Amino acid sequence: MIQRHQLGKVPPKPHTAFYDESGKLLMEQCVTRRGFEGAYSILYFKIPPTDENAVEAVSVNGFCPFELVDDQPLHRRHIKSQDMPHGGDFLTGRRTMMVNADVQIGIIKPSEAPKNFFSNADGDELYFVKEGNGHVESVYGILPFRKYDYLMIPKGTPYRIHLEGNKGTMLVFEGSQYLGIPKEYRNDVGQISMFAPYTHRDFRIPMELLKFDEAKHGKPPYPLVTKLSNKLSAHIFEHWPYELEGWDGFNYPVAFNILDYQPKTGLIHLPPTIHITFTGNNFVVCSFVPRMVDFHEKAIPCPYGHASVDMDEILYYVEGNFTSRKGIESESISLHPMGIPHGPHPGTYEASIGVKRTSELAVMCDTYKPLIKTKFADTLEDKDYHLTWVKH
Repeated sequence: MIQRHQLGKVPPKPHTAFYDESGKLLMEQCVTRRGFEGAYSILYFKIPPTDENAVEAVSVNGFCPFELVDDQPLHRRHIKSQDMPHGGDFLTGRRTMMVNADVQIGIIKPSEAPKNFFSNADGDELYFVKEGNGHVESVYGILPFRKYDYLMIPKGTPYRIHLEGNKGTMLVFEGSQYLGIPKEYRNDVGQISMFAPYTHRDFRIPMELLKFDEAKHGKPPYPLVTKLSNKLSAHIFEHWPYELEGWDGFNYPVAFNILDYQPKTGLIHLPPTIHITFTGNNFVVCSFVPRMVDFHEKAIPCPYGHASVDMDEILYYVEGNFTSRKGIESESISLHPMGIPHGPHPGTYEASIGVKRTSELAVMCDTYKPLIKTKFADTLEDKDYHLTWVKH
């Protein structure tokens, strides 16, 4: 969803007869968004992707299905995801933390090699790799990634995530309708503008088609786990279903490292809007990276107290000195809901005066609808967080 890309062979014109080297007619598949009005890719399969042999219901407790808390009083919250144990793979170890109608937010801390491929038909996915290096295997090819990468996986993409040593930590957002680059960061021909906080060069794309290897991929059957309406089903194939002759288009996974984000600095403190990195339907994802801070002689670099009465705000703390918070550690998730004010912890506001640079690294998500925590997240919550502004 960055620019047109092609891997492998495609015919000069779409929707025309295209044969492989053996003379076999290839099956064209169009992957389209917004019906036929949005971005699309065209894939050429050696065996039609409709040739599946069975469908079975499956589940991953804590992800599909998950349970919401019965009652959520209005106050500021701190979810200690650092206390979540490692387990499962990129799919079976996924745990949903907070949800609303537009976005689901989860944590994955795998300890096993990936098994089945996964396709999310409920929405686009955005991973943030807090720890680990590896690669994504998808129908579009191989996409290497490293620590602090964002991984954008388009809706309906069959993929699985490999981590070196089968160990890592990932934050994941699922957007119910759309998740991508803000429209205001593109010019009228679709190019990322010079005023955007990143460039086309910062985004990495698949450069190698996925080839079947029995030693790596095993023998049939090959299940593809698909998510729709918060339910999982396994579609069973007796053939390897991801072998392409080629593809082209705009719809494919990409990687972007948070440290390639180009932050802005002002005379006085600018609102978090300037940190927007990705947008979804009624939510945004922002990147806070090490940067020079405000340069007015009396500037207060620490975020001012505010009541954002239309939005919930979560922050996922990655590393560094978190200017406005005390008692927060790497992998902490704070939830500051709409309806009540929030601001820096006592002492942090004054201590920031004269500071020239911040070293914090964090991912933020603002939503227009209230976020409800899951029962799993409730087991990780620091129940005294709301009172830490007076208990100091």
